[in-house]
Amino acid sequence: MIDIGLLCLRLGFGFGMAWLHGAEKIAGAWAYLRHGAAWDLLPEVALIGFPVPVVFALAATAAESGAAILLGCGLFTRWCAVALAFTMLMAVRYHTLAGGLGEPAAAYGLVYLSLACAGGGRYAGDHYRRRTAKR
Repeated sequence: MIDIGLLCLRLGFGFGMAWLHGAEKIAGAWAYLRHGAAWDLLPEVALIGFPVPVVFALAATAAESGAAILLGCGLFTRWCAVALAFTMLMAVRYHTLAGGLGEPAAAYGLVYLSLACAGGGRYAGDHYRRRTAKR
């Protein structure tokens, strides 16, 4: 039953993050890089205090899209979960600096931290990848 729970967490929080947050950030990054359009994420990253906001905004975009998809598939689960947990930590920092609470980002971050500790479970791509590597 634990493996089914881990599968549900990975699918929901992996693909959910990619769909609800990652896709929006990819669209913003594409418009910024291709046409020089304003990207809402840049001022947010600058408020946190990162020295090169574009680089860190692209890193957050990669985490919330690519790492989230890999997490949903159960590939490199622990590494992707760590990247997403750090991204959520920075989102909490941004929201507290901007005068909010950042509770949703904190909740997401705790789930990703839990997945980083527990791994993807038996129904993850990592499990099958390791199994075939042992043969």
